[in-house]
Amino acid sequence: MRLLIHLLLFVITCPLITPILSAQSPPETSASAEGLRKWTNTKNQDITASLARITRVKSEKKNSEFRVDVTFKLKTGKKITLNAELLSKPHQNELKNWLKNNPTGIAKPSAPYSWPSKHNGSNTPKVEYVKFDDKRNAHLFQTTHFDFYSDEKLSDATISKCVAVFDSIVEAIDTFPMEMNTIPSEDKPRYQAILVSSQEKYMKMGGIVNSAGFFSPGRNLTVIPLRSLGIVKKGNNWVFDGKKRSFKTLIHELTHHSTSHWWGMPPWFEEGLADYMEAMPYQSGRFLFTNPGAAVSGSIREYKNTTVESRILPKGVYQMRHAEILFTMSRKQWNATMADPVTATRNYSSSMILMYFFMHEDGKGDGHHLIQWMHGYRAAILSRRNDDLNALFKKHILRDRTYEELEQEIQDAMSKKGTRLEFSN
Repeated sequence: MRLLIHLLLFVITCPLITPILSAQSPPETSASAEGLRKWTNTKNQDITASLARITRVKSEKKNSEFRVDVTFKLKTGKKITLNAELLSKPHQNELKNWLKNNPTGIAKPSAPYSWPSKHNGSNTPKVEYVKFDDKRNAHLFQTTHFDFYSDEKLSDATISKCVAVFDSIVEAIDTFPMEMNTIPSEDKPRYQAILVSSQEKYMKMGGIVNSAGFFSPGRNLTVIPLRSLGIVKKGNNWVFDGKKRSFKTLIHELTHHSTSHWWGMPPWFEEGLADYMEAMPYQSGRFLFTNPGAAVSGSIREYKNTTVESRILPKGVYQMRHAEILFTMSRKQWNATMADPVTATRNYSSSMILMYFFMHEDGKGDGHHLIQWMHGYRAAILSRRNDDLNALFKKHILRDRTYEELEQEIQDAMSKKGTRLEFSN
């Protein structure tokens, strides 16, 4: 512990210097960089940890300079981040060589997996009004991670409440052991979002019928109508309606946005994660993850109460789509179901249940199999090894289970959280 404290103090007091990639000694093999092992700093002090990620970070003092940060995961699951120049030269070279085969800078996660119980974001985040942007015909604000536009001039209090969600969602997901690397870095542009005041403008920008917001990967842009947040016009001002204020849509779409560099993932994963985040208790920049099963069950009850199923199914029973249907559904098929609100709602909530199950109930309940599958899936997509996708699914998701056996496990897990499931098409 004393060594770790000393190392962290060294990181805090050390000035920003140029990135690692200039050391001259021969690099070690890239395979040795991953897994739990010893790492040595320039003072010949060691820590035992596994490599999590390598990130280039722009200097706050000089716009033209970058530093390289290395994030390690200790045996306890806790993460520490330090300037790469603090590592010994051989280890700097080792990481340089590892980056050649891992250009995303993200190491494949390994146990132990530490899931957060909460994320305390800022209730009053830093936000700067920049200008009125003629191209978007909207006011531009900047936050830590976002360029944020609004086509109407909102009050400072309204802006602050919205921005608290923006930055908190990015940072909250970054605390998950899934290693999705949500924080923008040199090779990932700042996120952009726009709030629009009319449904007409929302649809012209690409909104889908029966949707409350959308994320456009091609434009790196999240679009949310003010009405989806409960922001209404009173007199000359746009303010939150106290009875209708909700950040659920914003949280859902910003989850898509902050994980958009994971393009190519199946809809059940993308939408399930977004709905999972939407279900978690949120207030003033703070997310609670202490009882995700109860939060998901509560969200399921809300879903049911908004559909005809509330009048058809017994109390406490929810009709979930068969797992095989969700696993094999394409994005085109998913979008086609949006015309039917009942089917669309069931797709979203069923995917949320799948994500909750694989994150917190499957296997040892630590998310291991999901994490290994998602990183293997992404690597196969990036390498255009589509033939590997089915094998990865069988290895990490099904694991010698039939769909019926998997559904029984999901039923048992959700029953303990107060939700009885029936599976249907």
